Amino acid sequence: MSEFLFRMQTWDERLIHSFVGFRGKKLTVFMKLVSGAGDGYWYVLAAVAVYFFQGLSTGWLSFAVLAFSFELVLYKVIKSGTSRPRPYQTLPGISNLVIPPDQFSFPSGHTAAATVSAIAFSLIFPALIPAFILFVLLVATSRVYLGVHYPTDVIVGMILGVSSCGLSAAVLSLVN
Repeated sequence: MSEFLFRMQTWDERLIHSFVGFRGKKLTVFMKLVSGAGDGYWYVLAAVAVYFFQGLSTGWLSFAVLAFSFELVLYKVIKSGTSRPRPYQTLPGISNLVIPPDQFSFPSGHTAAATVSAIAFSLIFPALIPAFILFVLLVATSRVYLGVHYPTDVIVGMILGVSSCGLSAAVLSLVN
């Protein structure tokens, strides 16, 4: 393992052990709720509701669908290419408090999808940008706290979400 990867793994392990040190009954219930709010079907329901109740153009919906599509494809390619075990599978003292949707850890799909969602909804509700940022940070934190991701998994998940939105905007600008 290269020196850089070794240092990143060491940093990840230290940080996740710190997160686990904060575990408590009430905080765990909250983190499970936050993590559940990051499940993909909630974004679809929210987007459909906003689309119909706000009378938005198809441009916003096209952006959101394309961004989520890029995110999902890239997420699956990266995840299958890296095959990083989840923290609870390899680190002593780390247990998972939720059942993950798949076997591997890197990157965090919940965080990537939360980031895409936050950016898409920020386009139509700019006054809520601080709340959307907080939501992404909470989803990311919950995934580490619950033992199913390393910190670098969620950081790369955020980068993946931002990149997917950038790709979506670039493709739509070429089409329009």
